[in-house]
Amino acid sequence: MTESVDTPADTRRTVARIAVAAVVLLTVGLVVGMTRDDGGASSDVADETLIDPPVVLPDLVLTDTDGAPFDLRRDTAGRTTLLYLGYVNCPDVCPITSAVIAHTLDNASADVRDAVQVVFVTVDPERDSPEQIRAFLDSFSPSFIGLRATPEDLETLQVTLNAPSAVAEPPDDAGGYLVGHASAVYVFGPDGVAHRRFPFGTRQSDWAEILPTMVDS
Repeated sequence: MTESVDTPADTRRTVARIAVAAVVLLTVGLVVGMTRDDGGASSDVADETLIDPPVVLPDLVLTDTDGAPFDLRRDTAGRTTLLYLGYVNCPDVCPITSAVIAHTLDNASADVRDAVQVVFVTVDPERDSPEQIRAFLDSFSPSFIGLRATPEDLETLQVTLNAPSAVAEPPDDAGGYLVGHASAVYVFGPDGVAHRRFPFGTRQSDWAEILPTMVDS
């Protein structure tokens, strides 16, 4: 089979589509984050899930969107890290999660923003080029870190998180496909240990309550 090669024009069109879709879904994400029963965060903070035993970041070196190595343990040490899995062509979970977290951080105190970093790991590295990941994340926040992994390292990360392995659906007539993947956001402390993960649909009001406690803990 002959491997297709994207031309610069193809890449520009893809990035443009990503940007347009991200803007539309940003609006959807903010609606989900801000308008769902914001009469106060619930006592269990959006049905948070405790991780028992806690998860330690695996000793993996992935690749960021600049092509530089990113050591999961070393390069997240000392900061609270929100880690989630996703892919650029995701129609709902990934852009909504990104939008809600980005908007929460935009409205957080400077101390919280400085103490928190957001790490996105693609589960579709064959389609998600570094440029496409960067364009997708920049639609929400240029501070978000995008990473690509080898299939082996991606599986190691998913196993460590006790997350289901990402599964690509059969492609449609145009060659496009969806990828089923874990939708939770894992909160790692400055020590690289996660005691909690939060499900898709966690509200902006709940994130606004969660993050200061994660930074102070």
